[in-house]
Amino acid sequence: MLLDLTLRREMSRNFGGAFTVLFTVVITLMLIRILGQASDGQASPQDVFLLIGLTALSYLQIVITLSLFLAVLLTFTRMWLDSEMTIWRTTGVGQLRLMGSVLRFSWPILLLIAALTLFAWPWANQQSTALRTRFEQRSDISRVAPGQFRESASGKRVFFIDKGAQAGGVAHDIFIRDETSGQTVLITARSAQVQRIEGQPFLVLRNGNRYAHTPGQVNYTITSFDSLDMRLDVTSGLSNMADHKAGPVNWLTQPNRNVPTAYLFNPAIPNWLGELSWRLGVPLSAALLALLALPLSSGSVRTGRAGSLIGAILVYLIYFNLLNVLQGWISEGRVGFSAGFLLVHGGAALFLALLMLKGSGWLRRLWPGRTRAGAPA
Repeated sequence: MLLDLTLRREMSRNFGGAFTVLFTVVITLMLIRILGQASDGQASPQDVFLLIGLTALSYLQIVITLSLFLAVLLTFTRMWLDSEMTIWRTTGVGQLRLMGSVLRFSWPILLLIAALTLFAWPWANQQSTALRTRFEQRSDISRVAPGQFRESASGKRVFFIDKGAQAGGVAHDIFIRDETSGQTVLITARSAQVQRIEGQPFLVLRNGNRYAHTPGQVNYTITSFDSLDMRLDVTSGLSNMADHKAGPVNWLTQPNRNVPTAYLFNPAIPNWLGELSWRLGVPLSAALLALLALPLSSGSVRTGRAGSLIGAILVYLIYFNLLNVLQGWISEGRVGFSAGFLLVHGGAALFLALLMLKGSGWLRRLWPGRTRAGAPA
């Protein structure tokens, strides 16, 4: 039909424009944040672009949901302002027909949002956590960025490297402050390299000096050395991570966002039910928001494009904040899963029904005594 074809073309164009702008903003923010983490030694510089991709994938469903909402809103706002909607209404096109057109356009996008939320979201979070954990489980010296002071995993050592590791893993001009032995030890060396000695990681320092001092005493010990071996701080899981061996995962110890969706259907774990309510709520809210955009756009006749857009974005923000609030309530046991889910999404559906009734004139027929402001009773 002509109406469906017209709506599909315009909503597709608006969806593409909104998605491009929003996704660019998200990628830019992720790039700034992750580059900051890499410069602070919280993430590996080699994994920056991979982390950006995984982070963007984990938030892609939110971007697509907002893009779909804006696509429907902008399309019908333009039609109301240009009086096209008035013409279609006079030809007998009702709100239910328009809702059908919106759903026919939206259903592939809604399936994509559901797949991203239920499957891609936990997978991307798992991969991001694995990358960060692998970086944290590296040896002390490998986490140090050249030209910056960094603490060791135990917090009892401070490293400084003037020149980063070159071929063969050799770093140059090393400074170390060590308090692991109860003494304050300062070590300087021309070069250093991480080596495994009897299966344990050691930092082999060459051509340097060692200055040891016991707090509260006046004695100092100064030692020159050609080679000095220092054992590095590592976690117990370093060997498995290095060998890429993955044992059975205890999901109870993992963040809720990392747990696969199939495991979340467990009424004995409120935190998992809270996460499940969010994952199921995102695609459902996307569908309801796409339909809500239809009656919300009709207000543009009185308030203009800007007023309609501001009101619609406010509805979007309230709805998504309610999803996060519901997740917290269920996780804390304040409300049951079914009751909370029905409260938030049922309330949104009721709000949609009221807006549709108002637009169709049913509310005026239900209260025929209502008059316009200033009109005689």
